[in-house]
Amino acid sequence: MNNILDFIAKYLLTGVVRAPPPIICSVISRMSSRLAQDEIIRLLQVLPRNSYKREHVLTIVESSQMSRAALILHKGGVSDLFDAGTDSATFSKHFMSAIDCYLKDDDPRFQRDVFDYIKNECIGGSTAMVSYDRNRNEETTVHDVLRNALCEKLPKLINLDPVPCAQLVAEIYVEELEQILASLEATRDEMVQFKFFNAIISGNLTKADAIAGPVLLANMTIDHHQKYLELLAKFYPDMVYHHLISSDNYRVEACLKLCQEYEIADASAYLLERMGNVSSALQLMLQTLEGRLMTLKRVVRGLSLSSYGTKGRLKFSRNKVDTQKMVANLHQEKESQAVQQILTFGLDLCERNSGSSSQTEHGSQLWFNVLDRLINAKGFLRLSKELPEHSTLMLDVLSDLLRITMQRMVSNVPLPDLVRKITIDHAGNRLGEFREMITTMLNTYISEMDVCSGAVAAIHHDVHQMSVSKFNLKVSIVIFYRVQLRVP
Repeated sequence: MNNILDFIAKYLLTGVVRAPPPIICSVISRMSSRLAQDEIIRLLQVLPRNSYKREHVLTIVESSQMSRAALILHKGGVSDLFDAGTDSATFSKHFMSAIDCYLKDDDPRFQRDVFDYIKNECIGGSTAMVSYDRNRNEETTVHDVLRNALCEKLPKLINLDPVPCAQLVAEIYVEELEQILASLEATRDEMVQFKFFNAIISGNLTKADAIAGPVLLANMTIDHHQKYLELLAKFYPDMVYHHLISSDNYRVEACLKLCQEYEIADASAYLLERMGNVSSALQLMLQTLEGRLMTLKRVVRGLSLSSYGTKGRLKFSRNKVDTQKMVANLHQEKESQAVQQILTFGLDLCERNSGSSSQTEHGSQLWFNVLDRLINAKGFLRLSKELPEHSTLMLDVLSDLLRITMQRMVSNVPLPDLVRKITIDHAGNRLGEFREMITTMLNTYISEMDVCSGAVAAIHHDVHQMSVSKFNLKVSIVIFYRVQLRVP
């Protein structure tokens, strides 16, 4: 019997013979036992629709987990809705099953084809009426059926790729955005909500579609932005600060309470700054800096002081080259990057609030607060009680932080103020305590002087070249007229 079915299948694929539906089902069942999905797909493309019963064939291919063959059958079921306009529930089921077939596929590129399929079915084409409600004087069209069915699949589509899914929402549900967001919230899957909000608010959708992105963004209320911030603080607290400084669509006091609840120091400090409490904002930054330095010290304590292990552990070596490599690796540690990040945020705050408009209120004092905290760091870290190797590492980190601070202070703090800070505020300290800071400060100013000198030299060179070129042009014009007028 298997040989006969294989024989019939061969000629069915060529299109030269026809067979009754029971035989077709037997042939497809035989193909599915051989896991010949490609042959089944070719056969379904060759056979007329009325030569087999869709539901029977679907049972066969789905039991063998042949999703692409099942996809063709479900697509045919959706097409019948446009052609005949019969039972809408059945065809909604085919539409959702077709989406599932795309999502179950092992090929990521094939999975993404689901978005093009949905667009083709839900946008444009036939708008035939499926049913009519006399009481409400409303008609239900083909697209209404598919759009209602698609709502149930949005969470899965968002997990697949939130950007094209948001693009679908912009094209199909833009007038029902509030209902769509409510349905996503009803799923109680906060990560799905976050992905959808992030695709719109982060600008990723605008990059992919210059029309859909602004349209959805314009339809989002302050409550939507606030909800996005709550999810951002919960899942990705490190991203909150960057979102706050690039957007104004949030309630400052509510966001401050949220950031304090999740202990997001940089975002809390920025919001305090926006509310006018700059001193408290900087104080919070500096307290966080101290905490992260203490954490980094504990990490340094756990470093291997012998040789590199198989897992790439750091080491300390008395060889200068190896020590430099170890220090470079330490700067790549998560804790070290966290220290540099919070310092950068603090310096940003100082820069924003030490300009000409607020000079009388804050002046250089904000910068000096940061400077004092770094100078005194060796004391509260108690590096004198640490192992020499560990102390050397931490001193290198502090030196690097001091260098970063001084580079940022150059264009914001007058040099006399810096000198006064050292000679008056820290008059009781030995000059050696400030050697690193003074050296860094002078090197930074020397670098700026070199840049300015180079710029002046370049200008003088250009002016000289222009003068020479202008003189040569004048000479050429004079010679030309003398030749033309034959002047001796």
